Amino acid sequence: MMKYDIILLEELSMNAHPALQTQLYDGWVLRFSNGYTSRANSVSLLYPSGLPLDEKVDHCEQIYASQGLPTIFKLIDGAPAGLEALLRTRGYEAISPSCMFACDAPPALKIHSGVEITRSFDPQWKQDYFRLNGTDPALTETASAMMDHIQGNVFCAKITVGGEAVACGLCVEERGTAGLFDIIVSAAHRGLGLGHALCLALLSEAAANGAKSFYLQVFANNAPAIALYHKLGFSRRYNYLYMKKELA
Repeated sequence: MMKYDIILLEELSMNAHPALQTQLYDGWVLRFSNGYTSRANSVSLLYPSGLPLDEKVDHCEQIYASQGLPTIFKLIDGAPAGLEALLRTRGYEAISPSCMFACDAPPALKIHSGVEITRSFDPQWKQDYFRLNGTDPALTETASAMMDHIQGNVFCAKITVGGEAVACGLCVEERGTAGLFDIIVSAAHRGLGLGHALCLALLSEAAANGAKSFYLQVFANNAPAIALYHKLGFSRRYNYLYMKKELA
């Protein structure tokens, strides 16, 4: 059975990146968001279930196919034994190996003078984020709607150089725990400490508003980001990956 601390971080991270539609199925959480991000278009296996795995995978494939989406499972520590092997026999491939990092008290918190933080989304911040992130224009409406569905406390940050946003980031707080998301710096401004400044500012703002613990998710092969997060006091709590099967 999955550990409580893992379930908590998964619940918080899903709420901070809400899907447009969610279905509950025998302990599994099926999320749908028009294909925007694997996180919001995958099956999370959080709670105890009783049906046979083959039957459940069949059901999930049928539902995702009906929405014109590939079937994706998020596998984390504590996933049902034998599920990854079963998925591989059915043509699934592992993608996006990632890590969940957490921290109880990031050191040396301070607001960086060059970081602008707002407590809500505004159209310009979204526009800057979509540009810096390279979001497919066909999916910006979906992404914007997902942001508007966030129920936690939101902190949006950006750094502007010469009148143009060159870095942005997001923090969402719920139940006294704050998560960092979408820390993005333009290619031309990397290596200048802007990512570090964004993280410090967002963590400080969240802490000033009651956050006691913190978390973030990062690709396992993103060495520069992982080095930054270690410097901020974060450590790895568990790994996860996605198993994906394209539509026939």
